[in-house]
Amino acid sequence: MREPRAYFEQGQYEEAIDRFKKLVAREDNDQLLYLMDLGIVYHSAGRFQESIETFLKADKLAEIKDYTSLAQEAASVLLSDEVKPYKGEDFEKILINVYLAMDYTLSHQWDDALVECRKVNHKLDLMISQGGLPYKRNAFAKYLAATLFEARREWNDAFVDYREVFKWMREFAYLGPPLLRVADKLKAVQEFEELKKKFPDVQKYRIGKEEGEIVLLVEQGRAPIKVPAPEFHLLPKFQRRPSFSDYVWIRDKDGSHRARSQPLFDIEGTAIRELEGRVAGIVAKKVGGIVAKQIVAHQVAKHTKSQELGVLTAIVLHSTDTADLRSWTTLPARLQLARIVVPAGRHDMVIDMVSTSGFENRGVKQFDGVEVKPGETVFLHYRVD
Repeated sequence: MREPRAYFEQGQYEEAIDRFKKLVAREDNDQLLYLMDLGIVYHSAGRFQESIETFLKADKLAEIKDYTSLAQEAASVLLSDEVKPYKGEDFEKILINVYLAMDYTLSHQWDDALVECRKVNHKLDLMISQGGLPYKRNAFAKYLAATLFEARREWNDAFVDYREVFKWMREFAYLGPPLLRVADKLKAVQEFEELKKKFPDVQKYRIGKEEGEIVLLVEQGRAPIKVPAPEFHLLPKFQRRPSFSDYVWIRDKDGSHRARSQPLFDIEGTAIRELEGRVAGIVAKKVGGIVAKQIVAHQVAKHTKSQELGVLTAIVLHSTDTADLRSWTTLPARLQLARIVVPAGRHDMVIDMVSTSGFENRGVKQFDGVEVKPGETVFLHYRVD
């Protein structure tokens, strides 16, 4: 997978698509990974319908792959976890639906986008309630749903979701104006007054009759990769990858309107935290595998009456065992969002990237002729390493 991923990181999407499609056709144990990577490449290339079709296949396959046969499980104990189909990390399964929600949003299929946002929360509810897992909510999906409800003038649903995000991320910069705006629309006088106290710095929250809004979905950085843990090489560990960018600004060409992207979901931190939570189980399985290998080697020596063959069997079995380093590496490190209110009309919108060292690289991307109608919301997306 190194070659197609390299093409993707270089922005050569057609080459990456061609190679990932060939891998998907193999239908081997890593098919889910190939589909997730292919979906990301289609998404980044702006081919949203093809991305949707790919992620729908991945979502269905992720559910199927939750079943592992006893034979495969036994083989993974004696050999390696890579003999099993890749099922995906829990956070990866959630992100399949997040990307579907983004693709549907960007192709203006908002009903379907809201369905995927609900699936995200449903999956998380199951993981938390039935699995007893300490997962955090996906604020990006919830906030995207709230924004879509507001864009459709479904004020009650928008208010419910914005308030939910406020419980999780009080500090998020793009909460005050929409909360005040929707409370005002609903004539929720008491809550409106309470919100004004919570957001004293927000003066302009209404969108004028001759104004519209642009929402920029930002994928920033590169997801961590799995490497063998230095303290136990059979244990996978997520390793952070350096990001050149920190955030972006979106502005119109003359610079009269500008907004900064803010982080909403930390993929990098989630990946590291979830894998660390499974360390004890992985270690226990690996230790059990070591014992099982020694038992098999002992039985070989006993039945062949050859101590040398027993030792050789042990060496071969131990050499086949490695840490399972499979993961969805074409993901970004973080999902960010920016919102900007502009006069109705056509705008040439520009992206400026700010690096981790504070250097501002102006004009890294331009969206020409973005048409914003009065009272309407336009969604754009951008990926930056």
